[in-house]
Amino acid sequence: MATPLPWFTSMTTAMPAEIQKGHTYYRCTKRNKTCQCFQPYVREEALDVQISSLLKPYSLRSDWADEMLKRVNEEKKQSTQTAKLMAGQKRAEIEKINLRLQKLLDSFLDGVIDRETYVAEKAKGMSQKKSLEEQCSALLRGRADWLEPFQSWILTARNAGEIAVKGSPQEKKVLAQQVFGSNLVLDCKKARGSCVKPWSLLVEKSQPGGMVRAAGFEPATPSV
Repeated sequence: MATPLPWFTSMTTAMPAEIQKGHTYYRCTKRNKTCQCFQPYVREEALDVQISSLLKPYSLRSDWADEMLKRVNEEKKQSTQTAKLMAGQKRAEIEKINLRLQKLLDSFLDGVIDRETYVAEKAKGMSQKKSLEEQCSALLRGRADWLEPFQSWILTARNAGEIAVKGSPQEKKVLAQQVFGSNLVLDCKKARGSCVKPWSLLVEKSQPGGMVRAAGFEPATPSV
């Protein structure tokens, strides 16, 4: 029976720590009384080594990360410029509506149109103006927000190797949550996990027990 590791997910199976002779041991304890667990105990240090080993393959090379971050920043600048341009177009449309509303008011005050027509046309113009103002604000507020999660992932992936080797248990816990989600289990004192996207893009299984990098993350190489 494979046991989900408790640090990373809240399941119906728990793995309480038990201290014996100064060392901490883990073993699953089924909360379901109808099912008894016979999993052996595993020492905390051994479990930490296994988690580190599982995390190591999910490190992004620094030169690849730098190139990807460079492209993200370039995309951010382009996205910002595009958003500003589109926001400027929206503001121009708002100014046209303001002029139209002023002419509408003048026509009403001069008695060219009746009150009913004025109120109806004003409501229509104000509705269009409000919609354009909201669109303009949204463009300026979220012009590059869609790139932030990807940038954050690149930074995390670049540091994954160091965290796997030198990170604290809490840092490894956070990284493992991101890499494996709830797919990290303990089976017969052996930790194993199945990564989730986008981490699955970094590595792919080749031969049993081996890992190779998936294509597509290499920075562009200039031709000679």
